Amino acid sequence: MNKRHFFIFSILLSIVFTSSGCEISPSFSNPLTGSWKSGLFNFTFNSDKTLILVIGSSLSFKVEGSYEYDKEKLYLSLSDGSKTTFKYEFNKNNKELLLTPEIEFKWFKATLKFNKAKN
Repeated sequence: MNKRHFFIFSILLSIVFTSSGCEISPSFSNPLTGSWKSGLFNFTFNSDKTLILVIGSSLSFKVEGSYEYDKEKLYLSLSDGSKTTFKYEFNKNNKELLLTPEIEFKWFKATLKFNKAKN
């Protein structure tokens, strides 16, 4: 295929994908989506930007809320009225998540490593 044909093919392919309304799966565009566990802490981040935090196992405490994130920070607004910010980092395969509180978080003060829960 010469350069001209390749160029035309590329343009046609981009038109097909943009006009077909193809969407990227939310779990691909949002790496936080899913359940993450670290000891007694279990975060579930939903694709609609809501979250559930469960602390404990047999006797547990549950709080719901919402979240936003950018390239470096995770912002939580919890139903108990508290808000907090974390610095976050994933390992290479997005199966581990490090959360470091940037402002005081009443349930943990140091960096915790969360593992992605298997579905």
